[in-house]
Amino acid sequence: MSLENAESYLPRLLDDKLRDTLRYSPAIVIEGLRGCGKTTTGSQAASSLLAMDEVEVVDGSPGALRGLLDQTPPLLVDEWQVAPALWNAVRRECDRRGGAPGQFILTGSSTLPDNPIRHSGAGRLAPLRLRTFSFFESGTSNGAVSLGALLRGEPVDAATELTLSRLELAEAICRGGWPASLQMPLEQALQYVETYVDAMCGVDIRRSADTPPYRSTETARRVLRSLARNIGTTASVSALARDTAAGEPVSPLDRKTLPAFLDAFERVFLREDCWPWGFQPASKQAMRATPKRFLADPSAATAVLRVGPRRLVEEPDFMGGAFEALVMRDLRAYADANDAEVRYYAESGFEVDAVVEDRDGAWVAVEIKLTRSEITLDKSKRALKLLAQRTQEAAKRPPSKLVAVFGVNAPGEHTGLRIAREEDGVALVPVAALGP
Repeated sequence: MSLENAESYLPRLLDDKLRDTLRYSPAIVIEGLRGCGKTTTGSQAASSLLAMDEVEVVDGSPGALRGLLDQTPPLLVDEWQVAPALWNAVRRECDRRGGAPGQFILTGSSTLPDNPIRHSGAGRLAPLRLRTFSFFESGTSNGAVSLGALLRGEPVDAATELTLSRLELAEAICRGGWPASLQMPLEQALQYVETYVDAMCGVDIRRSADTPPYRSTETARRVLRSLARNIGTTASVSALARDTAAGEPVSPLDRKTLPAFLDAFERVFLREDCWPWGFQPASKQAMRATPKRFLADPSAATAVLRVGPRRLVEEPDFMGGAFEALVMRDLRAYADANDAEVRYYAESGFEVDAVVEDRDGAWVAVEIKLTRSEITLDKSKRALKLLAQRTQEAAKRPPSKLVAVFGVNAPGEHTGLRIAREEDGVALVPVAALGP
């Protein structure tokens, strides 16, 4: 297998961070969903390649593994978990080379269960997360409104030539941000995502942990359907378990089996919950709250439920949840580019969909609404301003910006949102204008 051709490479937001991290860390682990572009992205910074799906590791001794790693650095070790002993071999080789930076780039589409024999890799292997393409990376958004600028409190006033109709937005949700699906006609892309979900439930979960609960493809599918139906909600484990029997002549999964599958989907990076945020780092309220359920790409939810774009338009509640998952995917990528993280805020009576906070404590509050109308705009403003009021009452740092992200205008108005602006203290941003 050769390194990827740089001329045909579509840049990713992770590129700069990957190169910067190679300047100080001996090794990097690029983690993420299978098929999200880890190998292609890693290849841009690598000088040599070791593809583990093309290598038969007969002798797993330290000497033999060291021989595999004896190539020009940075060496890209693709799908390292195929030969788990490589983890410790890379760690030892980093030590043997005196901790010199930029030696190895590992990619992995699943994590392995904790093993007391395997070293954590702390101080040697820096983890980086790659997700499917955001709207900015795919060119669906022109990035006229920067999340970094929002964190700095800069004013919002930008026009965007890129607009989406409701059907076009539904098509983007169902197509997903997979590198392969972006290059396909829509019908082929929909089939690609359905096939991907089939493989995830039938193959990848078993690879993640080959124990009896994971061996049932249909059970995995039931769990994934439950996560899809509850996307964007704080559904508890017991609620998800009850939902696994909805409309089916079978009993709900028990409280041991369901958490095992939730853990498995997290290990293959398909499940990415959003955890709550508090006014301060050690907030008890944040630690006690329930996470919001998300899949790493919204197309997985539509594919497992077999909902195509036209049907999605006819299901506004589900489309709203899928749109929130899309914006959360993008916010996470944009937040990573700004050394920030994404959470949500909830208290009795109201919640705010997302809070993006950087390392220095600057934060923006984000409400996500599929449709921009007077009703949704008023609801967004109330929730955002109430959160700002709560932080003021607690004498905490105020938000850098209050933001409402919308997909499309209400029916009967323009099919797209062309202007990002501030209104009554809230930045109104079309998803086709949001960027890093």
